[in-house]
Formats: sequence, C-alpha cells, structure tokens
Amino acid sequence: MTTYRCFYAPLDKLGSPTMAEAGVLPFVQLQATNAEDALRKAHHVTGCPVTEAQRLEDAVQA
Repeated sequence: MTTYRCFYAPLDKLGSPTMAEAGVLPFVQLQATNAEDALRKAHHVTGCPVTEAQRLEDAVQA
C-alpha cells in the first residue's frame, strides 16, 4: 500500500464546509491502494468533504 495525504474542508456547526482562515486546509495521512481509495477513506475518517489526495513518495536516502 502507498501513503497518501488527503486535504479536507472542515464543517461548521451547521454542517457547511468552512475554509481555514490561514488558507491552509487540514489533512490526514493514510495507507491506500490508490488515490480514489485514499479519498474514500479520508472522507470516512473525517466525515468532511475531501479536496485532494497527494501520493507521498518514500524519501531516498543517500
């Protein structure tokens, strides 16, 4: 499995998505087979709309 970082829009008290004041969205990191699976898992974990999934590559050490 591959590690993904998924950014999501938090919900306010009424259940509407809110944007962060600093312009930076919170994220969760999780293991998934592909980006689509990562988006589904992130939505399941956060309960919020997920905007993006980034694949995290393993760091190469010299």
